[in-house]
Amino acid sequence: MVDRVLRVPALPKPGETVMAHSAAVHPGGKGANQAVAAARCGARVRMLGRTGSEGEFIVRELAAAGVETASIQTGDAMSGFAAVMVADDGMNSIVIASEANGRISDADIDAFLGCAKRHEFVLMQNECSGLAHAVAAARTRGVGIWLNAAPMGDAVRQIDLGALACLLVNEHELAALTDLGEPEAALDRLANAWPKLDIVVTLGAAGWIARVDGALLSGRAIPVEAIDTVGCGDAFVGALAALRCAGMPWIDALARANAAGALAATKAGAMPSIPDRCAIESMTQRSM
Repeated sequence: MVDRVLRVPALPKPGETVMAHSAAVHPGGKGANQAVAAARCGARVRMLGRTGSEGEFIVRELAAAGVETASIQTGDAMSGFAAVMVADDGMNSIVIASEANGRISDADIDAFLGCAKRHEFVLMQNECSGLAHAVAAARTRGVGIWLNAAPMGDAVRQIDLGALACLLVNEHELAALTDLGEPEAALDRLANAWPKLDIVVTLGAAGWIARVDGALLSGRAIPVEAIDTVGCGDAFVGALAALRCAGMPWIDALARANAAGALAATKAGAMPSIPDRCAIESMTQRSM
């Protein structure tokens, strides 16, 4: 996704026009951000994606971060993009248009998963086409499936959650999935319905809650001076996936994912703000 970012004094109300402080273009997209976050935590990462010529700079950023990009196509007529507004308090509002991402074919997915190994994880998001097919194909191959159900939509609701190893959502996505506005109650409903499913919920400034390996866990957000919260969830998800794939216990991996999300809030842009493992370990130690 090409992120077109406007810095504004405050997020506009319906019908309101506001003057931006500045405009910028950044590399982004949930999958790309999470791939970079995982790679910067030491994981070996390859990515399936599709973009246009205006998104080629994102592919270069991915490669520079250590992500294998051979399965990313760059010949589409229009790249996916995100219109992002970031207020002075760091809060954001985002609208995305999938465009190229909506034209990933089942054949592309099959080719990408064809060499997947059983010890690997596949981390999916709902910005792209073919989600149901990807889940079914990965399940057939015995690969561990992690789904970051963002943005929430009908494609997610049609997925058999029993096929997943881990579901990752924020409080808004959790509410949309369960029709419950209180995160603990919504997590309890999902946990009861899918007792074998690991579930992680990010709560922004309120921290995180999870039901993993049958245990309920929670953590507080790490206080930081927030400059831009775009990409914080992606930093959390990518770091968590990498560390769990490496065998780190849930409680330790979640603490470090929490640190990754906090650090991402201290810099502008999504992908440019994603920290490396050294910074994450330092923040984790300082927060204990």
